Amino acid sequence: MAFRTTAATRFETFDLHRTSYKRIGDHEIEVNILVPKEISPGKHPLIVKWHGGGLTTGTAAYPDWFASWLVPFLHRNHAIAVLPNYRLAPEHTGDDILEDLDDFWAWFRSSLPAYVASKKPSVELDISRVLVHGDSAGGWCALQSVLGQPQSTFRACLVQYPVVNDFPMAPDDKPCGETIPPKEVLDEFVAGIVPGTILSSVTPPARDLVSVMMRAHGRWEELFGKGKHLMPTTRVENAEFLVPLYIVHGKDDTNVPVKWTHEFVNNVRKVLPETKIELVTPPGDHGFDGALYEEDHPWLAGLLKRVEEDWLS
Repeated sequence: MAFRTTAATRFETFDLHRTSYKRIGDHEIEVNILVPKEISPGKHPLIVKWHGGGLTTGTAAYPDWFASWLVPFLHRNHAIAVLPNYRLAPEHTGDDILEDLDDFWAWFRSSLPAYVASKKPSVELDISRVLVHGDSAGGWCALQSVLGQPQSTFRACLVQYPVVNDFPMAPDDKPCGETIPPKEVLDEFVAGIVPGTILSSVTPPARDLVSVMMRAHGRWEELFGKGKHLMPTTRVENAEFLVPLYIVHGKDDTNVPVKWTHEFVNNVRKVLPETKIELVTPPGDHGFDGALYEEDHPWLAGLLKRVEEDWLS
């Protein structure tokens, strides 16, 4: 069976189930479960994929930000994908998002198996084989999950062009060729936020420049927060272990420059030299791999094979 898809057909070969893992007042934070339609009875491994969006926009089951190569990767491994949302800045702080990550993983352990069984009684989750994954800001979520959860939670971590620090950005930068709006636009946006607003899902392209405005106009720490624990590059300094890490980052990235990922990798190697960590930097800007397939790119096929060895062994 061929699994070449477009954004419009990305999820056609899956049953998509939606529920929530957390409630704040009347607001439920959604989680989506993708189960391959042709899945056989028995025990199956899991991928937990966190979405990108600069920590200020995005939603979990947004097909345009679900890389093409993930579809055949899931089917080949007879895997179930779990796609959570989380609260977004600047309505919420980095500490709020970290709280959501912790609450999701508690729900994942306590409630996900029964939920999936209620939808697919013949399917059992292999909680011992979990790959945590994320792209861009989702990479931040994946790395923070690894740094915040017990060692036994994951077999491996795979991230694409991750946010690993509160890197600076200049007002005249052109992330992915886009002009950053002036400070007044950000100030008006922030001033218009209704106190007490809870926001955990935004469909792009809405708010797609909020994150870069926060960085470019010097309001990131004010709105997101400050502290070594809020960014993987500094949080790893206190880590006692890491699962095998695989990182894909385009060397021409104008949104999240690859030099910051190199810095993160160097910190990991300094603090935890025994950690298995692999960084590949093919040509490309942010999100360059969205339409790629393994059969067309040997570097991707090789990387995913090594991920599978750690995830499924």
